[in-house]
Amino acid sequence: MGWMGPVVDGQEHEGWVVPLFADGAQGAGTSSARGRLIARRPDDGPCNGDRVRLTYRDGSTAEGLWSDGTILRGDGIVHAHASGEVGVEVIDQAEQWRPDAAVVGWAAGCTCGWRGTPWTRVPPELADPAARRLAVTGPWADLEAADENRVMTEWRRHIAGWQALEDVEAAAAQQAAAARALDEAVRAALAAGASWADIGRVTGLTAGSATERWSVRD
Repeated sequence: MGWMGPVVDGQEHEGWVVPLFADGAQGAGTSSARGRLIARRPDDGPCNGDRVRLTYRDGSTAEGLWSDGTILRGDGIVHAHASGEVGVEVIDQAEQWRPDAAVVGWAAGCTCGWRGTPWTRVPPELADPAARRLAVTGPWADLEAADENRVMTEWRRHIAGWQALEDVEAAAAQQAAAARALDEAVRAALAAGASWADIGRVTGLTAGSATERWSVRD
C-alpha cells in the first residue's frame, strides 16, 4: 500500500497518501486507468453494484445487485422496501472508482484509522507547501516525491510512539537471546575445564560473582 510501519500488540501501522474528494470520500490507496479506488468500510450501506441480501419477516430472503433502491435478480426486479422487508445486508461490495481530476486534496493515512491534516490541491502556480497547498503536473493525482515526503513525515510523527515501542521490544529480544547465548557459552567453557576465575575474567566479573550468576543455572 505505501509506507511500512510497526506492528505492536497485533495492530498494524502502514501508511499511504489518502486522496480526498469534495464530498468527504477517501481513496483506498489503489489507482489505475479507471482513477482512484474509493475506500469503503464493511458496515457501509449498499451502493449501486453491491450484491445484497434482503431479509423478510417470514424468514425468506432475496439476493441480487443493488440499483437505486432495488435489487436486480435474474427473474426480475425486487424492490428493497417491499412489504415485510426487515433488513438489507451487503454481502459483496462493488468497487467504486473516481477520476484523478476529482481529487481535491490529500492526507496522510494509516491502517489503524488515523488521518492527518488535509493538504489542498491547487494549480501549480498557487502551490505553497508552507500553506498546505500542493499541486501535481499532468492529469494524474500522484504527488511528486518531495510533496509525498512531506505527507509521510506527518505519518512518521503519528507512529513515533509505536515505533519506539517496537524498537524496545526488538532490543529486549536481542538482549534475551544474547543472555541465553552467554549462558550456553559459560556451560560449555566449564565443561571444557575453565575455572570460575577464567569465566569471571572474560565476562568482566569476579570469580565469586561468576559463580553466583551461573553455578545455580549450571
